[in-house]
Amino acid sequence: MNKISLIDEDNNLLDRITDFIVGDNSFFVVSKHNDLLSFFKKPPVGVDIIITQLLPVYDIKNNPYHLLKEKFPTAKIIVLTHLEYANRSFETLKMGADGFCLKSDTLKDLESGLQSLISSGNYVSTSVLPYIVNSIRAKSIFEKENVLTPKENQIVKLVCQGQSYKMIASETNLSIDGVRYHLQRIYRKLEINSKTELVAIALS
Repeated sequence: MNKISLIDEDNNLLDRITDFIVGDNSFFVVSKHNDLLSFFKKPPVGVDIIITQLLPVYDIKNNPYHLLKEKFPTAKIIVLTHLEYANRSFETLKMGADGFCLKSDTLKDLESGLQSLISSGNYVSTSVLPYIVNSIRAKSIFEKENVLTPKENQIVKLVCQGQSYKMIASETNLSIDGVRYHLQRIYRKLEINSKTELVAIALS
């Protein structure tokens, strides 16, 4: 039987998943937590799968998925989040998560995901696939020569170093509004919407 730990601020969701899993002899919920801090305060023993909400990443060096993998090297991590964060799936998988699905997916979808994690080591729900494809397309565009100007490439490099708009402005002799303008141009060229997507594409 595979031991599961749940991390999500929504207690109703935790209870729904637990009740659903009770009917499956393949899985057993060993712990439920509302955040990562409480999870690490009382960590489960021998956990096989961690189902978690999308964890906050404050900078590229502060990677909660890497921390989970350090503490639980054999556990599989599947992120369960809202549709509005689906565009972060590529970044999240790249940072170490093994699966990604949406809270709007059915519990049956989640069960299929858990089975897939055990059998093949990874899972992405069909509702997330279009966002993964968009990220791969953006990565392909990014790798083409002369898509970005030298100034835009410089800004991408500084963004990936975790520098603030103010620091980037100082380094590139632009105003903060100028940095924002260039970033918007970069997003349009790569067909993406956020800095997190940009970092995921540039560093993959």
